Amino acid sequence: MRSRLFHGLLAGITLAASLQAAGDVTNQIAAPSASVYRNVANHDLRIFTFSPTVLAGTARPAILMVQGGAWSRGSPEQLFRPAQYFSENGFVSVIVEYRLADAANSPVESFSDVCHALAFLRKNAETLGLAPSKIALWGISSSGQLVASAATVGCGSAEGSAGNGGPDALLLVSPVVDAVSDGLFRQLMKGHGKPASFSPMHTLTKRISPTLIMQGDADPTTPIERSKAFCEQARALGGRCELVALEGKGHVLDRATRDRVLAFQATFLREIWK
Repeated sequence: MRSRLFHGLLAGITLAASLQAAGDVTNQIAAPSASVYRNVANHDLRIFTFSPTVLAGTARPAILMVQGGAWSRGSPEQLFRPAQYFSENGFVSVIVEYRLADAANSPVESFSDVCHALAFLRKNAETLGLAPSKIALWGISSSGQLVASAATVGCGSAEGSAGNGGPDALLLVSPVVDAVSDGLFRQLMKGHGKPASFSPMHTLTKRISPTLIMQGDADPTTPIERSKAFCEQARALGGRCELVALEGKGHVLDRATRDRVLAFQATFLREIWK
């Protein structure tokens, strides 16, 4: 399986290189459409949708993207470039705006927003032009914890291929899968619940949707050994979990590597949803 994916990645490197050249000119990134998916305490939370440029009018697979930033910083705009890449390759790509951890909020509220956004996509699938049974969640670093928990903890409904309201596929980059071992996560969770209750590793108790993890093998922030253990446990439970080690790479990936990751992820989704 891994070798077939690597062939797909090699085929996609040309596409990624073209995206990198285009992305160097920021005004070439198309403006997405914005919609409100939730209102919390009189504050509108939005999703930003990049519709496919090909095969318009047909229900397309979708990717719901969640930015990283140590649970407490970041903005949807930082994912506009990769979202445009996915839309140019036939996916409905959506970025979610969620509550960041602060004096009032914790990763629990962030997780709730991700689940609400996922439910919003399924409820409005026809309007958004997406297939409600083919929605991947995409997360990087801290947001990897949020989206992986949507698969393991579930989102409180019977929707989705796993029947728990979670995603139909997971795309993770340098993710926090063992949140109990993350000191910052434990700190942010004080007074909001037990860290293990929202740790993907500790809530992985049954088969989850197909998962792809891509991570540097020299990552000191989220050690790859934790991702290996997560995948081993997922496979033991009958799920599909692929881990691709990025040789010599740390936690923060350079642009060329990020482009390779996007191409690999698109290939993975095409394979499982062909």
